[in-house]
Amino acid sequence: MDSHNPNSDIFSSPHILHVNSNTHNCIARLVHSGLYSKKNIQKHVVQTYFDAHAVFENPLIAVESHSEIINIFTLASTFFFDITPEIHSVTDCPIAGNHHIVCIDSVIKYRLPLRLPPIPNLIIPFFCANNDRCCIFSNEINLRIISRFEFNEQKKIVRHEDVWSLKDLVESVPIIGWLYAEVARKATGLVTNGIVMLIQELTMAWNKWEV
Repeated sequence: MDSHNPNSDIFSSPHILHVNSNTHNCIARLVHSGLYSKKNIQKHVVQTYFDAHAVFENPLIAVESHSEIINIFTLASTFFFDITPEIHSVTDCPIAGNHHIVCIDSVIKYRLPLRLPPIPNLIIPFFCANNDRCCIFSNEINLRIISRFEFNEQKKIVRHEDVWSLKDLVESVPIIGWLYAEVARKATGLVTNGIVMLIQELTMAWNKWEV
């Protein structure tokens, strides 16, 4: 990992936020790094780079206006001990109406304020596949998010959509994720299999009765 973050100088002051290159790609990267962080500059990022009537959406919510978007991101920043974005790729392209789309594929690491107790060695095989100590009692939630930023002609963001999987979110939550993956889903599979077998038996019995 590089020792110097290229965005660190940009965020050195909570009151000064600017970008040397005015391209859509650079602005989107800057906004993404500012929104998904603990630097408490979400308000300035939104007010500077978002249109006044901008819309933010994800699989759970849809809000409009600066104040509502700011509330969403400051809430996450307040709740989690640390938030770290890891950008994997950035793509951009123009669309109709002189608008521009930038998509950022990243993994956001949300660190919980409390660290859960370590797992005793004797029960690691029961809880964790391949002796992975972090699969159930980790204090970090890793969520892959594809952020889609739509810019207008003035290079203001009019729409920000975060696309992520609810399944990925649930499975990444400590303890709950294990219960969902190892208990709930498997139990549902067993119940479904039992229902199918019961229906097959009833169908066979019905056919014999008709004969």
